[in-house]
Amino acid sequence: MIPKISRGSHPAGLVRYLFGPGRFNEHADQHVVCASGDLLDAFDFDGHPRESYAQIGRRFDRRYVERSAAGEPMPRDRRGSQNPEHREGKDRVWHCSLSIKAGQGIHTDQEWEDIVRDYLTRMGMDPDDEGVTWLAVRHGLSRGGNDHVHVMVQLASYDGWLDTWNDMKRAQRSCRAMERERPELVQLARSDTRQSARYRWNQWRCWAEWKARQDHADWNTLSRRERTQLIAGVAAETMPRQHVALIVEACAAASRSEDEFIRRVRREGLMIDPFLRRGTGKDDFRNPNQVTGYRITWRSMDGWVERIGAKDLSDGLRLKALRKTWMSDPRSDALAVQEWRASMENRPPFLDDGRERQPAALSTRDLERIIDEAFHVALQLKSADDPDAYRHALKDGLHTFDMLQERYGIEASTCEETIDGFLMQIPRTDRYPALGR
Repeated sequence: MIPKISRGSHPAGLVRYLFGPGRFNEHADQHVVCASGDLLDAFDFDGHPRESYAQIGRRFDRRYVERSAAGEPMPRDRRGSQNPEHREGKDRVWHCSLSIKAGQGIHTDQEWEDIVRDYLTRMGMDPDDEGVTWLAVRHGLSRGGNDHVHVMVQLASYDGWLDTWNDMKRAQRSCRAMERERPELVQLARSDTRQSARYRWNQWRCWAEWKARQDHADWNTLSRRERTQLIAGVAAETMPRQHVALIVEACAAASRSEDEFIRRVRREGLMIDPFLRRGTGKDDFRNPNQVTGYRITWRSMDGWVERIGAKDLSDGLRLKALRKTWMSDPRSDALAVQEWRASMENRPPFLDDGRERQPAALSTRDLERIIDEAFHVALQLKSADDPDAYRHALKDGLHTFDMLQERYGIEASTCEETIDGFLMQIPRTDRYPALGR
């Protein structure tokens, strides 16, 4: 987590900027994440301003006005050429942006609230103290792709001034400690797939713009600001490279051998192609050691294609690192060669009854997929409003369970029992008796 601290004397102007379009029209869905109790009623339930920026600024500054009227100058204020008129209160607004590096994930509003409160406590600015006025605003990703939140604090409190001495170093120490202690934060130097899936921001933005164009037929009629907001929204919700990294990591963790890993990855709808050692042709490929790496090809349902090398997913997902966790014997090596060949030639897997098709070897990712498909079938049946729609939903549901049976090796009797269970829970046979089983 990256803190960036600045100070100022115009709270209304800062609030106007935070809720405005931004310098590059990158602000989208601007809203308050959390705030002190004396500012909450200035915003509605969705975190949008209920009052004018000037009124919010006066609320924010009222304790400073009280301190200044009592003749209590700030213990630390701007000096020299930055304040030639020697005006007091030039640094009374403490502003800090807390950023998550691009590609290291996107937090929810609740996670950001917990982080902000913990951070302020560590900085000596108790967020639960009724005498401290503060505000945290979030507005999507920055121009560089960082998920972040802005925190502004009034240094004039009910009983004096908040201590900001050496706050730059304290901020760094607080962030490093939070990365070690908080579950939603990870040390920046730590290798973790969720945090280390690499990409270039211009590639991600290119994807987001393409996706936004595909999803909005009236794209050409939108203003520049509306287009930028749509692109920022897509970028915040979709991270293809990180998505692929998590799937590949799940496949690698569930596999015991290289050939099983290849089959699991292909079963997820991904293409995996090997990088052969220099000088090795397809006809000379007889040993898995001749494969030095791999590349994943991901295709969205809309047709977008993303090709990602293992080194861009994570250091822990490089083939050399994965092989240290897999068993190696002549049979596994021979199967790995055959599976690599099948993948290169886009043929079905060489082995159709591998360990990945055994119910006892289902991974968490497999179970999530099965449950998701089952719930989808149930919702389709429940939302059917007429016999034709119900018949169509039932046909699709049977096809889905056939697919699950083929993909995961689930016994036919288990599929039948699951279907019957869903049909018993959804009262449709009383309305459509001809469709009763």
